[in-house]
Amino acid sequence: MERVVLLALLKDGARSRAEQLLTDEARANAPEDAFERGTIFLSDREVVFLLEGADAAEAARAILDDPVRSTVLTPWLPLFDGPLHRAREAYSWVS
Repeated sequence: MERVVLLALLKDGARSRAEQLLTDEARANAPEDAFERGTIFLSDREVVFLLEGADAAEAARAILDDPVRSTVLTPWLPLFDGPLHRAREAYSWVS
């Protein structure tokens, strides 16, 4: 399974709005058909999207490059203090 990690810094005070975006209503707009699994991590200063699936990288590119499908990110954009960007896997282990 392929994994894609997208992350962004949050503006000061944006965490509470980010938590609102994680409600059931907001999750209903998630592109679930594009990925087998998606997880969102939230700290006081960052949001991390972990997307998993057979073609996760291609699916993420397809969403980001499509003006219609990329609207799923529209509510998040005002919260970002800088661009949403990809983090490449640098190291992993299995016990």
